[in-house]
Amino acid sequence: MTLRCERWAHDRSVLLLAALAACHSSPPSPSATPPRTPPDAASGPALPLTLVADVDLPGRAVRFDYQDLDLANQQLVIAHMNDASVVVVNLSDGRPVRVIPRIPMARGVVVAGEIGRIFVTSAPDQLVILDSGTLAEVARVQTGRAPDGVSWDPTHRIVGVSDQGDGAMSLLADSGLGARRQLPLGAETGNIRFDAGRGLFWITVVASSPPDRLVAVDPRDGQIAQSIDLPGCSGAHGVMIHPDGKSAFVACEANDVLARVELDGAHSVSTAATGSGPDVLGIDPGLGWLYVAAESGDLTVFDIARPGVVLVGQDHPADGAHSVAVDPVSHRSFFPLAAGPGGTPVLRIMRPGSLSSRPEAHAPSHTDTSR
Repeated sequence: MTLRCERWAHDRSVLLLAALAACHSSPPSPSATPPRTPPDAASGPALPLTLVADVDLPGRAVRFDYQDLDLANQQLVIAHMNDASVVVVNLSDGRPVRVIPRIPMARGVVVAGEIGRIFVTSAPDQLVILDSGTLAEVARVQTGRAPDGVSWDPTHRIVGVSDQGDGAMSLLADSGLGARRQLPLGAETGNIRFDAGRGLFWITVVASSPPDRLVAVDPRDGQIAQSIDLPGCSGAHGVMIHPDGKSAFVACEANDVLARVELDGAHSVSTAATGSGPDVLGIDPGLGWLYVAAESGDLTVFDIARPGVVLVGQDHPADGAHSVAVDPVSHRSFFPLAAGPGGTPVLRIMRPGSLSSRPEAHAPSHTDTSR
């Protein structure tokens, strides 16, 4: 399978942008934008998101990738993938704090608040370790080929890396500075999340032949603890664990669906349609919303407080808005765009239009299968 980073070389410009809306605080003045065209009524209800601000970001007008919240320092860490850098901004208003250069093909990002570190996957086949307080570089260590997702196990102080090009996972001991152990898993691996309740890493795996899988790996011995088939999911990539730990959500980029899989029992799988090329997922635990950002720039939001995959609504923050992060306190969502209204990078900040009158969720057609 051709690696996703190869097809990311061509960045898409913004076409349809969100209308300006007031916010309860005083954010920086956003750029004037034309009204956003609402989603096709046949595809689902429009999502009530309003634009808070478009904040100018430094760097070239090229692709961004994953993000992570540094709540201890009230910052957002963004991988500016094709600009070989990491951009750190204030969580309150999106204003840039620091650009960390010379990080080629920056992709996955995770903040390890327990030890004051930031881990960034980078080319050529390395993990860059940063100090989250000073934002100084600590070290660069070897990974497998074409590393993508990264996650942090605070219990055992182990960093898990998706070696996408090897179809494997690397486990790096001693907070990333120790020995590396690699576990082959399939044709390609996607993103990775640590499950604190079970003490396991969950990683998406594209198999040599269907179905794709969600695999649990024990960080202590580097062995597969569980493997769950994902019928109806092709190109398993993004993954998030439900806050209650009972299920996981997988973005299936090859057939444009979200899969929800129960992690215990019969491992039933439910699926629902998303935008084209679903990529990065974000959760607002307070609202019980799962954000699915797609390569097409379409955003689909699901109500994860209900069983299955229940649609809240859809939006189109911008073409190419494939990366999303959500602040659980302010409920703001962040979309780094390679080219804003002026053709230069911006951080598009949005929020639900009415937090006091949450819309009724709508249940789309979906499949529910059990192994």
